[in-house]
Amino acid sequence: MKIKSLLFLLFTVIITTISCKKDSPASIPTVTFATTALEGTANASGEFELKGHISSATRLDQVTLTKDGQSAAFLVDNTTAKNKNEYDFSYLITGITANIFITMSITDQSGGNKTVKYLIKK
Repeated sequence: MKIKSLLFLLFTVIITTISCKKDSPASIPTVTFATTALEGTANASGEFELKGHISSATRLDQVTLTKDGQSAAFLVDNTTAKNKNEYDFSYLITGITANIFITMSITDQSGGNKTVKYLIKK
């Protein structure tokens, strides 16, 4: 009888351990920029090309760029970035007349989100 009880207890512990396996946390995309610092300088025409690389364990959904102080994104990339795990980006930002922060928000298809601020100096 003791052997049956011990086997039942062992079986219960194994089943509990397997069924309570932790789900992996939502993925969070990573971004690296072409410049080592999170800043760059616009040219004389007020243009800056924001370049870098996005990596994600889950396929990307979209990338949005918003100028500091504005609520609406001025660029939404939900086509060229979509469905990729690795993405080299190059976005031309125009109309820079003063130093400004650009907020880049990267979302993957599992809901993971990464937000980064990049300073563009005039």
